[in-house]
Amino acid sequence: MDDPFESHLRSLMQEPATPTSAPEDDKRLERVLHRAHVHSGLLDLLKLFANWGWVISEGGARGMRHAKPVRRSEQATSSTDLNS
Repeated sequence: MDDPFESHLRSLMQEPATPTSAPEDDKRLERVLHRAHVHSGLLDLLKLFANWGWVISEGGARGMRHAKPVRRSEQATSSTDLNS
């Protein structure tokens, strides 16, 4: 996946350096890129855990329907009998 923000910053880095450009600018750019990657990584992890939570809750809800065993004889007495 190509990040447009990162590609824009990298294109700015590849332009010829101005005489006022200092190593502090490079360090600042690295900090900005690092912070952007950390933030996007944290958001990806949050989305992943949210999806896991949804899957587990759906599985738990469907599993609870089958928690109590039901005998066929109990089902036949509670449902309407078409033969009688």
